[in-house]
Amino acid sequence: MADVAKVAVESPLPHLDRLFDFSIPEALDADALPGCRVRVRFHGRLVNGWIIERGPTEFDGALQPLQRVSGPPVLTDEVLGLCRRVADRYAGTFTDVLRFAVPSRVAAVEGRPPQPPASTPAATDMGVWAPYGLPDQGVSTWICHPHDDPFDMLARAAVDTVARGGGAVLVVPDARDVRRLHAAVSALCDPELVAVVSAEASNRVRYRTHLQILDGSRRIVIGTRSAVFAPVTDLALIAVWDDGDDVLVEPQTPGWHAREVAALRAWQVRARLIVGGYTRTAATAQWLVDGTAADVRLSREAARERRYRVDALVEPDADRRRIPARAFAVVRSGLEQGPVLVQVPRAGAATGLICAQCGHPIRCSRCGGGVRPDRAGRPRCRLCHELKHACASCGATDFVGVGAGSQRSAEELQKAFTGVPVIRSDADSGVLDTIDAAPSIVVATPGSEPRVPGGYAALLVLDTEVLLARSALRAREEAARRWMAAVAVTSAGAATMLVAPQDLPVVQALVRNDLASLADMERQERTQAHMPPAFRCVRLRGTSSAVSEWLAGYSGEVLGPLETADGSEALLLASRDRASGMLHAVQRIQADRSKAGRPPVEVRVDPVDLGEG
Repeated sequence: MADVAKVAVESPLPHLDRLFDFSIPEALDADALPGCRVRVRFHGRLVNGWIIERGPTEFDGALQPLQRVSGPPVLTDEVLGLCRRVADRYAGTFTDVLRFAVPSRVAAVEGRPPQPPASTPAATDMGVWAPYGLPDQGVSTWICHPHDDPFDMLARAAVDTVARGGGAVLVVPDARDVRRLHAAVSALCDPELVAVVSAEASNRVRYRTHLQILDGSRRIVIGTRSAVFAPVTDLALIAVWDDGDDVLVEPQTPGWHAREVAALRAWQVRARLIVGGYTRTAATAQWLVDGTAADVRLSREAARERRYRVDALVEPDADRRRIPARAFAVVRSGLEQGPVLVQVPRAGAATGLICAQCGHPIRCSRCGGGVRPDRAGRPRCRLCHELKHACASCGATDFVGVGAGSQRSAEELQKAFTGVPVIRSDADSGVLDTIDAAPSIVVATPGSEPRVPGGYAALLVLDTEVLLARSALRAREEAARRWMAAVAVTSAGAATMLVAPQDLPVVQALVRNDLASLADMERQERTQAHMPPAFRCVRLRGTSSAVSEWLAGYSGEVLGPLETADGSEALLLASRDRASGMLHAVQRIQADRSKAGRPPVEVRVDPVDLGEG
């Protein structure tokens, strides 16, 4: 019996997430290979699909033939398997994931002869990693010292991997990071070995780059989140930098996180995985508890010798001005040495509540979620939706809304320091990459801090309560991540001042230079609340009737449903040993509802914005 093509049809409908058999016309037999795009007639329409395999059919009737083969194979078996695992991990469909793994076809760049191979680099000096004790295999969760250069360190790890005969994929949050990492890698090896995968590139460039990676001429891939799927030959190293940045989460269905995809892929091909940042996420802290990752950070002795200075206002009630006198003193002293960075949160309406008496962010005593005014102005937890009328820290009942912006901060500082240039770097005024080392005050929002030769002479972090009072489950983790990113652009020995109560755990973590303990505390608290990473969480969103109908077919731990501004929301929770069963149940219910034509319900697994809204 002649082979048939087993095709995954591109469709958003969950009940079509399986393979369909199509006959192969003789004229297409030589070209119809696994990994090729095809056009097929499906339910009376011409649609796109992918040949996953060829083999005998169990169908007795006549099969529809393939209509066209579109180009050469561009999907490898390894990436195919990864896409299937990611779809199952996020309760999605195979083709929903596949669209991020392979760029759109541009026929004009096909058929070009492969480039001659670039010279293999010599083994590079890995001495920068020596104080960290980086293992040469397995999974590592890495806390980088803020005055080390993580891009140089990752570049050396990648080039060393290629020198040993392997390939490497390096994933970073944004285009600025891509440029820095690309420069670091290109300084250590032939740039022709390196490919950049970024959403900023045109379809033509992305597809040409994909083909170059496939033919093995590009051994190191650098890029944003979708680079994690790059079909690198002999993949031996995957690295994800700053895994707490939520831009590493794909906003479109099924909402995968590059860190989790990297972990699945590293397990699948037995590659080394390095996940790092200036802080540690609760997710990778869980890996340490599970025994699946190594704890990579400076030794106690090295950390003591390279201690960075972070201070906080010890008695916030003594000076409740937005920029207290001590903060002005830090700026004034720093200006004697060079530029001073002032980090402020994004402008906007009140993003949370703080206690008017003790200054602590108002958080839910039940689940730890942030509290903010609801539509009626009542203080309500954005995670479990309970009303909260008292501060969990001191019991006071008077709350204050918080929110600030860079424009207001720049105006205040300009009045206080006449004659000193005050520079803004933010989405409204424009993000600067660099400034010179002349004395100035730079007011920047998180992620927009320009770099300066030698680093800033001082750092002032204002309105800390805005980040801490966010209603998200990850509020403290995110605050620490943003503040440490600012510390990382200061000079060694520079003073950092957080305008925040010193007794807050997140503040203490920075003051003590102990970000590992903060990550573990976050992990423990979320475990007690049955939240990720110790538990898998599936968020359902849809109309009230659709969510209620969906839940009628599910048995398991559920929070909700609760009414929201856009309909209804519910959370499904399961310990990780039962997570696979929960996710399979979600996929089954989604497929059954899709087949029956029921109203859609949005599914997100372990959403990073849990508690916001």
